[in-house]
Amino acid sequence: MENVRSLTRLPPAFQSALATSLLLLLVNAVAPVSVAIGAQPPPVVEEPGVSGYVLAPDGTPVSGGTVVARSGIVSTRASIDSTGRFRLVPMRSGSHQFLVSVPGLVPYRVIVTVPDSRSLRLPVIRLALGAYFRVRLVSPAGEPIIAPQLRRRLFDVSGKPIFDGLSDRISDPADNDGAITIGPLPRGIMTVAVDMPLFAQTRLPDLSFSDATKTVDGGTIAIQQPGAVLHIDVLDGTGAPVPNHEVHIDDPRPRSPLVFRPVRTNQQGRATFDRLAAGQYRVSTTAADRCANVLLTTSRVVAVSGSGTVETPLVVAGRATFRITSPFGPAKAVLISASPNVPPLPLPFANRATSFGCRGVTDADGRVTLTNFPPGPAHVDVHMANSTYVRQIQVPSDGREVAVAIPEGFLPVRVVNALKNQPVAGATITWTGSGARVEAAATASGEALLEGVGTAGGTLAASAHGYEPAQEQLTEPPGVPHTIALMPVPPTPNVRPRVITTSGEPLRNAVVELISANPAEVPRVAVTDAKGVVTFPDVPSGSLQLIASADGFPTSTQRIEEDRTTEVVVTLSRGYRVIASVELPATAGPQLVRVVNDGNASINSFLDGESDRRVESTGRLSLGPLAPGAYVIELHGAGGLRSERIRIIDRDVYATFR
Repeated sequence: MENVRSLTRLPPAFQSALATSLLLLLVNAVAPVSVAIGAQPPPVVEEPGVSGYVLAPDGTPVSGGTVVARSGIVSTRASIDSTGRFRLVPMRSGSHQFLVSVPGLVPYRVIVTVPDSRSLRLPVIRLALGAYFRVRLVSPAGEPIIAPQLRRRLFDVSGKPIFDGLSDRISDPADNDGAITIGPLPRGIMTVAVDMPLFAQTRLPDLSFSDATKTVDGGTIAIQQPGAVLHIDVLDGTGAPVPNHEVHIDDPRPRSPLVFRPVRTNQQGRATFDRLAAGQYRVSTTAADRCANVLLTTSRVVAVSGSGTVETPLVVAGRATFRITSPFGPAKAVLISASPNVPPLPLPFANRATSFGCRGVTDADGRVTLTNFPPGPAHVDVHMANSTYVRQIQVPSDGREVAVAIPEGFLPVRVVNALKNQPVAGATITWTGSGARVEAAATASGEALLEGVGTAGGTLAASAHGYEPAQEQLTEPPGVPHTIALMPVPPTPNVRPRVITTSGEPLRNAVVELISANPAEVPRVAVTDAKGVVTFPDVPSGSLQLIASADGFPTSTQRIEEDRTTEVVVTLSRGYRVIASVELPATAGPQLVRVVNDGNASINSFLDGESDRRVESTGRLSLGPLAPGAYVIELHGAGGLRSERIRIIDRDVYATFR
């Protein structure tokens, strides 16, 4: 107690120092006990986010742009900062299509499998130059059209749509002579249309780009003003107008960028479409009412000149009567279905229509009448005991009866696996001949009986899921069972690389990029699991390139040829970093960084996303990971070239630039 009173008489500064010393003694005494009972530091929780580093074609970081990650209908967007880096947090894990867009460079696409942690550092993204399209747009009088509004669509070299995300942009504004330049554009196909008030909505010639650095000159194109007018008069079966009825038109050519809004008929049953360029247009609408509880569709193709007015009627109601006969007489109590011949309709219009047709049953005379059936080209399906007889017919507008005569003749068919000679159940079998088509599905034993095939020659075809389709020409239907052998489709191969260290240990969370030699295929990125394995499903045929990287390990590249029967193992060696202090005069300005090996070859493409490609006159530089060896670090700036030779052995290396 006396000692305590003595302590309180000490000056305050000594009391504080003594208290601190006692606290340290207490901590040191407790620490061994904590270790003994197995206390561990709290685990480091990795913050969700996909990060990346974007470089221009010359290897320098870009200074802006956008990144969009899309998974289904969910998308996430982020900006690229002034140093070329970005970070976004996807809403969920799984497959995402990333689109990296930087002004003046071709958009870059990559499919990324985001892990459950939603944390991933992408390989360095290197953008490329693109092609350009230049065209001069003028009015019919030859006057330049300034600031035209365009619609465009992009497709890869295989014809698949490219998720663009960049709207309908023009890279350069129109010149005084009306010339515009669109780009940069990737390899593939672009369709483009002019769509602006007072001018006809005009589709320009489709463009195909195989050279990514090429400029295609489209010449001078005159845009009609104001364009043609198309009047669609919608009528019912009696010829009376149908008011308030929705009508669509569209471009029947593939990959069309044209967009037309649907129009409802007025009280006189007329729908009017204006600003139309010369060409053909498909007019589509639904029937006025349901046919046996099915809303049928009807369409026709109308030719329009570049100017003037075109009027065309479109009958959306009527009556179709079919009389079905066979070699045995009227086909009694037979189920039939019929539908107008129409192509797939544009969304959302297609969701309102059905495609399986209007159904009915024949009477004692083989006759069936379908109401609310539009006139025009159609098909009738006669559902017989073992197969379906399909005939193309023309439904008259006056409701006259259409005769459908099913010929004699039977064709028994058996479909087997070409390798195992086992039946292929559910295979679709089709006979085309004598002006009709007969369809059937194979039973569990692979057998089917085609009825009404006639006696003349035709084409016999078979298809099934998981098999290559097959067809053959026959001079006449054989009188004995005919066998079709289908070859199984080889399973789409998966590539399962395994990433290990030089000691043979699996490397978890290594980033693996799969690049196909086919330019139509989008690169894929995924990370390895706890066993160091990553799976890329449905890999295309042809040569592949695997690029693996991980924190602290230099990038390794491996090529895979067509033979993929052997296991793919990628070994990564430990790497180290170069940490440099840059202490240059302010007048030196920004410096571009280049790393060369002892063979004087640049290895910038092997550096990770944390490596600086540009540095200010004063700052810190980090480069790596680099394998042991000799390197030269170069700084290129306004003051010339500065370089430092370094050698990496078994640890990080530090250097200074002055």
